[in-house]
Amino acid sequence: MIANNAASPRQIAVFGGTFDPVHWGHLRPVLDLADQCHWERIHLLPTCAPPHRQQPEVLNTHRLGMLDAAATLDSRLYVNDWELRQGMPSRTLPTLKHFRERCPDATLVFIIGMDSLLLLPEWLHWERLFDYAHFVVMPRPGYSLDDARPELKELLAQRQISLTELSQGHGGIYIAESTPVDISATELRSRLSELTECPEFLPEPVWKYIQKHHLYGVG
Repeated sequence: MIANNAASPRQIAVFGGTFDPVHWGHLRPVLDLADQCHWERIHLLPTCAPPHRQQPEVLNTHRLGMLDAAATLDSRLYVNDWELRQGMPSRTLPTLKHFRERCPDATLVFIIGMDSLLLLPEWLHWERLFDYAHFVVMPRPGYSLDDARPELKELLAQRQISLTELSQGHGGIYIAESTPVDISATELRSRLSELTECPEFLPEPVWKYIQKHHLYGVG
């Protein structure tokens, strides 16, 4: 059931990921949506040893450093190291509980990619997550709702909401309609060592950080 309580005084957007490295495929769709939703703050939340992904290639300090560099591009971007400070594999339910406890009157929006949505039924306590937040699903190249398993399609039939409904309550799923940036962190990492100039998919401050610290074989 989707909760529609009285309008909250603000919305908090939380965007978790490996960010190894953070790139425009992460940032552009989220900032476009922030313009539409009038989000004042987007928490960039690097994950700790993500259970469903390979381990990050660089140290956590460098993932935070690259995010800090990216955050200089827009005042709405805020780097939050809460999951890293837990020192254990990241799980979504404790994270959402943390934000809900800290901001009980805010509308919480949790941002994931289409690739993550398709795996949602495999997440621990996934059905309880909607007690805390709306989910916003960003497009990812090569992933489509056509590939969703039956229980996920049933969930969407019950919980899919419009953009305007994100402003209050919790428990909905909004499928963003932005055009995905056709790049992955894996592909980007494999190309970085061959480059001498900032690639189009990487924010300039992040590229400078990578160069300075000789990450991913650069320099």
